[in-house]
Amino acid sequence: MTENITKRGIKKAQSSSCRYKICAIALDKYGNVMGYTSNAPRFPRLGGSIHAEMKLMSRYGKNIYTIIILRTNKTGSNILPIHPCKICSKKAQELGIKIVSVESNRSIQDGNV
Repeated sequence: MTENITKRGIKKAQSSSCRYKICAIALDKYGNVMGYTSNAPRFPRLGGSIHAEMKLMSRYGKNIYTIIILRTNKTGSNILPIHPCKICSKKAQELGIKIVSVESNRSIQDGNV
């Protein structure tokens, strides 16, 4: 099941038009997927974006128990390291949400998501 969630997350990240392909996945307290979203361009000329995890928090708020974030390369063949920014971390902490990042393709296979 974790592998399926991650594969869908990779596909969603690839739909982003940003330079860094990022997806956030919201889970409820039972581990059910509430939604997937990718980052979106905010200031295209400057490279800024609306963070995927912030989009989920504004959409689902306190109903989220965990957010899984992942970042892929341009082709979606590799998962790259990612950590939430300070602003997203602070907002998640205020809402009582745990943010987990998928660090590599190996994490998927080992079930370490």
